[in-house]
Amino acid sequence: MMGKFNHKIEYQFQTPPSVCRYMVSLLPNGIRSVLEPTPGLGNLVSALWQYDVTDPVDYFLLDKNRRFDAVVMNPPFSHRTADLENAPKGYGTGLKVGYRILVECMHKSDTVIALMPWFTIGDSDVRLRYLKNFGLISVTALPRKTFQYARIQTVILHLQKGYKGETTFKVFDLLPSVRSMQEASQIELF
Repeated sequence: MMGKFNHKIEYQFQTPPSVCRYMVSLLPNGIRSVLEPTPGLGNLVSALWQYDVTDPVDYFLLDKNRRFDAVVMNPPFSHRTADLENAPKGYGTGLKVGYRILVECMHKSDTVIALMPWFTIGDSDVRLRYLKNFGLISVTALPRKTFQYARIQTVILHLQKGYKGETTFKVFDLLPSVRSMQEASQIELF
């Protein structure tokens, strides 16, 4: 089921298809059920076509105890772009909206692929330790121009509960699969 259209969607930053494909490629084998908690126009949902996807009309009406094999998400980073009509009172403003959705989704699945602001790991030692203790496999830096008019640099966090290894840092436009895709379509990111 595709999320409802809402007037705030026109102000949202939809995940580009190449980024969606990369995020889906991070899912491990054996995944069947996937939650996309805030689907917007459905770019991630479309990229997840081979999975049983739950993309709620309103994330806040989803059963809080329901679990999924994985979560793939690009949550809103602002209360101005989030549909908070059914959110608990005092849910948060600004970047806290996206952070809270991320933490809640970490309780819904052991595998989380999340597009988040750099600030998620860069401005809080407590938050970084929380993510690392959960299991932070990799951080992929996205190009500044991933989202037109966005002032916030973004990353993809690949989380797996219980992962204790080293965290890998990647640069999206230097990944071999992305470079070959750019060359094939002659897309210039800069």
